Amino acid sequence: MNEYQRQAYLNALGVDYYVPRWRLPLAPEPVACELPVLVSPENDPSARAEGGVAGPESHQSQAQPHTGPEALRREPASASVDEVLKGMSGRASAKERATVERAAAQVAEQTEPPREKLEPFTLSIWRSPLPVLVLDARVPRAAMPTDRLLRNILQALQPHEAGGVREEVLAWPSVHNPAVHLRVEDAQAELHTWLEIELAQRPVRQLLLMGEKAARFYLPEGTDYRESLWQNIQLEPFNQPALIAPSLLELLREPLLKRDLWRALQPLLPLESTADQ
Repeated sequence: MNEYQRQAYLNALGVDYYVPRWRLPLAPEPVACELPVLVSPENDPSARAEGGVAGPESHQSQAQPHTGPEALRREPASASVDEVLKGMSGRASAKERATVERAAAQVAEQTEPPREKLEPFTLSIWRSPLPVLVLDARVPRAAMPTDRLLRNILQALQPHEAGGVREEVLAWPSVHNPAVHLRVEDAQAELHTWLEIELAQRPVRQLLLMGEKAARFYLPEGTDYRESLWQNIQLEPFNQPALIAPSLLELLREPLLKRDLWRALQPLLPLESTADQ
């Protein structure tokens, strides 16, 4: 679209002056419009060499290609003024608006760097009389005695009242819209907020993050989950140590992992229950 077409569109829209504040996705780099410079025949050496000064008709023929509505008629526009007015005034049908929204979403996805998309997941939050908060990567309908395994682990760390162990299921996202793409950044923000509130209400001595889904959103950037297994990592945003371990379901499926877990838990002993403090 040349400058004259743009001005005609703005005049039809009732806009006196318009300067874009940002460039739209996939739009070409803006280039300043160079208006043609009209040279009078008296000052044009080529015109004088071809036979003297041109008459008034030549002035008109030289000026007309660059000005007036004739230029608009000769150069086809990408969209008519009526179409622009139709979209700007909101008189477009719902089907047309939906088409535009889908196209805009596709353009946004193409311009943004590729990001990992997540599926909804759930975590099991285990609280007990011990100063330990356990987050386990929960697998619904697994039909495995993960609760019994965790109760046995906690009893081995420090005998306590068995009735004091409680499980809470944390679903992410808390409100799921199928039309919204779930991203790692969203999970990190929500889970970090939850843990900050949890530690403020009930401080603990140790975190136990079991399973990739429970650990990956709290690990420092660039830290691999598999390489962090059996390590007690300091979570800087919370000033809290966290032991990274496989999930309870993985421990049941691979019993030899229990030996590695018990070895990693030894430096944390002794653990006193809140009732004993």
